[in-house]
Parts: sequence; structure tokens; C-alpha cells
Amino acid sequence: MKIPACVTRSFAILMLVLGYAAGTAWAADLSQPITLVATLRLESSVLSETVLVAAPLPNGMHVGFIVNRPSDVKLAAAFPDHAASRKVVDPVYVGGPIMPEMLFAVVRTPPKDTPNVLQFMPGVVLVMDAEAIDRIIETTPNDARYFAGLIVWEPGELDEEVRAGAWDVDPADASTVFSANPEMLWKTLSHGGVRLEARSQPDRPRG
Repeated sequence: MKIPACVTRSFAILMLVLGYAAGTAWAADLSQPITLVATLRLESSVLSETVLVAAPLPNGMHVGFIVNRPSDVKLAAAFPDHAASRKVVDPVYVGGPIMPEMLFAVVRTPPKDTPNVLQFMPGVVLVMDAEAIDRIIETTPNDARYFAGLIVWEPGELDEEVRAGAWDVDPADASTVFSANPEMLWKTLSHGGVRLEARSQPDRPRG
């Protein structure tokens, strides 16, 4: 399979959107890779009960992707003419609303000589190059998670959302990205999820 040229071109557009070459500073409290857990303030939005991994860029923007929304679509269904895609067990994940037609691979270690990667944290690398994604699918298909789309914040936007109480912020953790039970991540990590789960338990008789 060769990911269509329009997808490769989308990467160039993405890099312009991210302003990757710019150099302004970012908010100090969000200067490291982080895990974002949606609070109950987002329960009526499209980001309700989401868990994201996000990283700062040198221009003050942030980029991230949702890690707990596996879709119903397998890679083989998306690329039926690519035999290697049939080896991928997990479905494609919904990474976010920006460039949802673009496929990203998230791996622990990028293939050698791979351009166009973004190191989120140790053990989490976002691969954006079409040929590199091809190689991953063909050689180590189940060592990656595949995401359609991502999320981008303009400088200051994520800080405003955190201050408004939209997100709980936790340290970034590679195990969150590669969780074996992504559907349970929000309940596991969310303060709101803990409270909801506690309320769902029947009162125990006091002895």
C-alpha cells in the first residue's frame, strides 16, 4: 500500500498549521508532555470522557491525540488493496478532528532513518511520513497504534481550557497510549469517573 499522495501533502499542510519552525515560548505548567483527562465540564461535548496525550511545540502550540476511542474500522477495511494491513489486529483509533483523513502511526521506537516524526515522550513517537507508516505496517504491524486525525491547540488555548476546568492534567505515560483496555482509561484516570463509580456502588451495611 502507498498512502495516497494527498495524505503526504497533508503532512506539509499540518506542519504549516503547527508552525513547527517558530520559536515562541509556551506556558510553563504545560511545558512537558502530559495526559489530559476530560472533566465533567466536557460531558456534553464531542470530547466527553476522552483521554488525550499532548505535547508542546517550540512555537507555543500543543498537539495531541485521543487515546481511548478505538473505532469500528480495521485498517484492512480502510486499505482493502493492501495485504499487510490485514495483519493489524487493533482497529484504527479516532485521534481527533484535525485532518481526520490522515493516518498516523504511534510507536515506541521509530523505524531507522524516518523523517517527519514527533517525539511525544520516551516510548511514544508519532510517525507522520507515509512511506515510514507503510514500512511499519509491512514489518511490525502490531507494534503500533494507528490514528485518524489529531488535535491542535493555538498558543494559550490549552492553558485556557485547563484553567477553565475542562481537563485534569496528569504526567504523560506511555502505558496510557498503549493501554490494553482503552475503553476503561477515562474511568481509571478521571476524578469524575471515580466519583461516578463510587456513587454507582450500593451502600454496604455497617457492622
